[in-house]
Amino acid sequence: MLRNTLMKVLSSAALLSAIAVPAVSAETATTPFSDIAGSYAKDAINELVEKGIVNGKGDGKFDPTGKIERQDFAIILAKASGLDVSSTPTSPTFSDVPSDSYAYASVEAAVKAGLIKGQGNGTFGTGSNLSRQDMAVLFVRALGVDAQGKGSILKFSDASSISDYAKDAVAVAVGFGLFNGGTDGKFDPKGGAAREEVALVASRFFDAKEIIDSQTPPSQPDPAPTTPPEPAKPATPTPPATSVPSSSGGSSNSSGGSNGNNGGSTPSQPETSAPAVELVSSSPLNIGDPIKLISSKVGKVYLVPYAATPTSKTDLESLPDLLVSSVLYANQVTEMQTSLLTAGEYKVYFVDQEGRMSAPSDKIVLQVKDEKSLTIARVNLGSSILLGESGFVLRDTISQEPGQEIDQEPNQELDLLESRDINDLIQVKQNGDTLHISYNTDSRRFEVIANGIPLAEIEIQPTPESSVSVNPTEDGIQISPGGGTTESTEASLRFTLYSYTEEGEQGKELGKVDLPIRFDFTAPTVTGVTYQDGVITVTTDQQMGALPLVNSITYSPSGAFNGDEHFLLDNVPVIALSEDFKQLTIDITELLLNELPLNENGKFRLVISDLRDVAGNLSDKETLDVNISNVDPNPIAEGE
Repeated sequence: MLRNTLMKVLSSAALLSAIAVPAVSAETATTPFSDIAGSYAKDAINELVEKGIVNGKGDGKFDPTGKIERQDFAIILAKASGLDVSSTPTSPTFSDVPSDSYAYASVEAAVKAGLIKGQGNGTFGTGSNLSRQDMAVLFVRALGVDAQGKGSILKFSDASSISDYAKDAVAVAVGFGLFNGGTDGKFDPKGGAAREEVALVASRFFDAKEIIDSQTPPSQPDPAPTTPPEPAKPATPTPPATSVPSSSGGSSNSSGGSNGNNGGSTPSQPETSAPAVELVSSSPLNIGDPIKLISSKVGKVYLVPYAATPTSKTDLESLPDLLVSSVLYANQVTEMQTSLLTAGEYKVYFVDQEGRMSAPSDKIVLQVKDEKSLTIARVNLGSSILLGESGFVLRDTISQEPGQEIDQEPNQELDLLESRDINDLIQVKQNGDTLHISYNTDSRRFEVIANGIPLAEIEIQPTPESSVSVNPTEDGIQISPGGGTTESTEASLRFTLYSYTEEGEQGKELGKVDLPIRFDFTAPTVTGVTYQDGVITVTTDQQMGALPLVNSITYSPSGAFNGDEHFLLDNVPVIALSEDFKQLTIDITELLLNELPLNENGKFRLVISDLRDVAGNLSDKETLDVNISNVDPNPIAEGE
């Protein structure tokens, strides 16, 4: 244990010393950084600072959000793994890590150790930020655990975005608690790793490494040098045992014999007894709590659904919902992580190194942790749902941050303006924290997600049932008015929260909330249109939910449109909505306006379509004539 503890501290120091530049005095290292008060990794950073493992940048700052580039992490990885960087190959492995690179020795050492494999095109990716999924891959390789096949149990809503080469490692890293998903149920595999995140994951990495080391037999110390032994003295011969004839004519050993084998030792027999496994943990268990067990031999332990009936190791490995852990010590406690599992009934089988399988363990019931603390409510107490004639799709749309791509792309046929985010209507909280509600496109159900784990599901039902149609689709739940519904119909949608279960089953009801529906089947109409200083203003009788389509803009100097028209849509006009969403402004100053023969008799003709109100109702195409009202009939030329 002393050796493991020492290695943990040395590895921690090596890992994070590569992050800290430049080094400062020990006295400075104990001073809290001025820029980590709002960091989610503050405790991990302070912990490592107190141990003298990491320093700031010398100005009292840690720069928690600064990114880590791949070549810098290679140095971190080499130091943490204790790799020999003194021996380098004669030619570089990667074209973008030449022999004179400051990271050359570390990259090559990590390649030699099998920790780094590059990007597959002869390059390493120097200068690129390290992604979250690649950090998971490297940390799991450094842990030295078998990750093969674990990716199938990932529950993140963006699991399909995780690269194939990283899925198994991400699953293992999450299982060991190195990573958590976001509150939106996503892992963000391609997001860049920041200094604070490296510090936090490193702290968790060392905890996981300590658990693994505690289950690994310690290596035998090298024998200490000894002086040559003195020559052995000749042994005094021992007379052979006397045999006494038995009544059957055979022979048996006397009391001075040994093991009934004519004085020799009993030959070792191959072990043929079946292995056994015993649960230490008491059922039921909360998801996230480890399953503790003891097995009679060294081998592997398999957690499978309770309904499964495997009869061999081959049967076990063919099961889809499989969690496997190595047992390194017989008759000692082994832990299996459950954070990636769903609620349900399971059992454990053990298989020894010869392939013999144990009888199944007792039933293990995994349940959602403290599901009673889940509550459901409206986002706004006085809110209601506005439903137009065409309806809308209820889904979990992802808001786009500046400079960031939308992770969850809608179907091309699904207009984002015709969809609503369920998280804007209702909220589910656990111990005061708002959880993300995600739409599962496979089961076509809304699920409440925390750290990538589904905790509950939501059912949607209209009241009365005939007033609204609720239809699950690939993109979300289609909400549409029912037959015979009018704008005066009174109705509501009921959102019921159930504990999470496998598909096709319904869990325990945890709460419900009703949202009233306001029906609006009237499309917006134009109440006025004016022109002023190069801007056409269109006023409507309702708030608009989107910009309409401007089909054409023409100008007639005579106002009669009798062949003297000028067409103005060679360039796209600037279109905007007012703050009250009831006025549309079309700026045509860039449409060669200065070349038009403007006069007080002239008119603009505007053809627009798809005026859409906030309920999604669309107007028909409209033709609008606009008088010129502010043109000076006697302009003075410049310079007069």
